[in-house]
Amino acid sequence: HFAQALYLEHQSGRQAALDYMGLHRSALSAAEREKPTTAPRSEDEVNHSLVNTADEELYRSKAMYVWWMLRDMIGDQALKKAFAAYRSEQDKEPSYMPRLIQAQTQRDLEWFFDDWVYRDRGLPDFKVASAFTRKTLPEGYMLTITVANLGAAGAEVPLTVRFAGGEVTKRLLVRGKSNGVIRVEVQKPPEEIVVNDGSVPESDTTNNTFKIEAADASK
Repeated sequence: HFAQALYLEHQSGRQAALDYMGLHRSALSAAEREKPTTAPRSEDEVNHSLVNTADEELYRSKAMYVWWMLRDMIGDQALKKAFAAYRSEQDKEPSYMPRLIQAQTQRDLEWFFDDWVYRDRGLPDFKVASAFTRKTLPEGYMLTITVANLGAAGAEVPLTVRFAGGEVTKRLLVRGKSNGVIRVEVQKPPEEIVVNDGSVPESDTTNNTFKIEAADASK
């Protein structure tokens, strides 16, 4: 699935790849909802983790998103170097590939592998909790945006501020059951904020858009 998404991006652009990934989102969400919960929560998180699951849909679809999110976070070159360093004879434990990836970046990614690979903490659920606009001089607007993650899995998610004639996209890390705050500067009065472009699987995508009233944008 990941290879197909990369191919589509190369042939037709990022949106084509995201559309393809979106075809698997509902199946992934359904698989997450239908997980048996007979064991204690901590055991469930391990038993249904990406490294332990026997659910093919969960494995293939979730793995696709995990690779894509990693690529968005660390970049193409770092991921390619990690793949180049891979040796099948050394791949004897689940932490092998994450260690290769970690070696290519200065970022702490332990939280990501814990939420998405070693444990199954479900899916994130992002919403814009608040957005405050301040007029800047000579021209421009500064937004202070708080994004809430109602789910238990954290992710670095793209956030887009749209205005007449353009948009600005930034990335924001929001851990599970937490808030993240980001400041975004735009040239014209902001009209809309969209959190997530489809690159991060969510349990609920109906709350991803936040409309900014004209009166608020002119402050």
